[in-house]
Formats: sequence, structure tokens, C-alpha cells
Amino acid sequence: MRDAAVAVNPDVMVLCHGGPIAEPGDAQYVLSRTRGVVGFFGASSIERLPTETGIRRQTEAFKAVTLPDGSPGA
Repeated sequence: MRDAAVAVNPDVMVLCHGGPIAEPGDAQYVLSRTRGVVGFFGASSIERLPTETGIRRQTEAFKAVTLPDGSPGA
């Protein structure tokens, strides 16, 4: 796909984005195994996915709260 785009416009910049690229390591994997891809365009990988992880961790911490007698408090 990159080669076809460059054939039409040699100044085109090709970025990787979306799909299975959810973590920095995923972007590194793509960039280290492709030719001519000059960067990563992040959207939900940068804003939504880390928030979901933080919310899950915080929810689990609240669920672990107990009353003085050891019974669940959440």
C-alpha cells in the first residue's frame, strides 16, 4: 500500500494506525518490520485505552474495600 501511494505522490508520508496497535510495543513491532512507514498516528491508543486500564484498576481497588468485620464494603 505504501509503495502504491508513493508511486502516485513521492512526498506522501505513511503512518501506521489503528487495529491491533494498542500499546507502544505494538507500534514498535510494526515500525521495525516495515519499510517506508515514518511514524505512528495514535488516537484511542493514546487516550481511551489507558483510561480504561486506569478505571478498571481503580474499580478493582474499590471492590476490595472491606468493612471492619472483613465483609465486603463495596
